[in-house]
This record gives sequence, C-alpha cells and structure tokens, in this order.
Amino acid sequence: MGTDKMAKIRQQLEAEGWNMASVTGGAHLKRTLEMYQELGVEVYFQEVKPEECEGCAQCFTENNETIYRIYTRPYST
Repeated sequence: MGTDKMAKIRQQLEAEGWNMASVTGGAHLKRTLEMYQELGVEVYFQEVKPEECEGCAQCFTENNETIYRIYTRPYST
C-alpha cells in the first residue's frame, strides 16, 4: 500500500475517533492487544510494511515478523 493511501486511511481513522497507539508485531502483538482491551478501549489494527513505519523497524524485519499499527478509541456508550 502506498504512503499516500496509508495517510488517507490514517486520516479517516482519526476522523472516526481512532488514535494511533503503537506499532508492534510478533509475540508482543497479542500481549499489546490484550492490554488495550483490559484497559477498556476499542482496538483496531492493520498490517504495515517496514517502510510505512515511523521509526526503526529493523528488529521486525530481521526476525521476519509482520508489523501492525494499533489504533485505540474509547468504546461508544
């Protein structure tokens, strides 16, 4: 997915009240998702490519892990 398309998706998510919370992958992904759910927030995540990450993604690529960007927002009441 191109960076322009990713930026549009991110803007749309933010307009819907989602906040980018973290970028993770591998075994840490499951723990991170569980943590946010325990905190009582709604969670959405999407796969991203290393070049779409903000910051270093070297450890993910060296371990051949899929990288995910996690968004959260309060549950609607």
